Amino acid sequence: MFRSIARVVASVGLVSVSLLASLANAQISPNLPNPIAAPNPLTTTLSIFRSNMQDKIMKSAEAMPESKYSYRPTKDVRSFAEILDHLAAISYTLCSNAKGEAPPAPPAAKSSKTQLMAYLKGSFDYCDGVYSGFTDAHLNDPADFFGFKTNKMFILTQVGNHDALHYGNLVTYLRINGLEPSGGWF
Repeated sequence: MFRSIARVVASVGLVSVSLLASLANAQISPNLPNPIAAPNPLTTTLSIFRSNMQDKIMKSAEAMPESKYSYRPTKDVRSFAEILDHLAAISYTLCSNAKGEAPPAPPAAKSSKTQLMAYLKGSFDYCDGVYSGFTDAHLNDPADFFGFKTNKMFILTQVGNHDALHYGNLVTYLRINGLEPSGGWF
């Protein structure tokens, strides 16, 4: 009798492990980029993370109705529109710094959803150009981070880090307004 119970428990255990493993694999997209084989795996890794965050930010900007762009949960924090404007400005600042040039001048008008999304997309496109021109060999080149001496890898890391930080704000604003964030593959 003990052997019969042990066989049932072992069988159920194996099925459970197989099921849990398949569910775990289902959580990670089979299309997850793998930078290991890329010519510049470190730069590619930074670019993948940044690109993913920027895709989520653009989807958030699209999802929020223009009438809610002025929304702010408290008077002490940025509005949804101000976060998008800030994200674009910092993307231009950091990416131009990594490229070794002055940031492009911001557009005069950024008051509508369309204008803000265009400014944001422009900053992300600008960063795409900067990242695509980088090689791993240049990641340790000297850079300036708001007066502090560092390397270009630090600057490029901060672009994705800053985007992720404020994507968290956007998700909260969307949810408070009854909207679902886009999610993504990680």
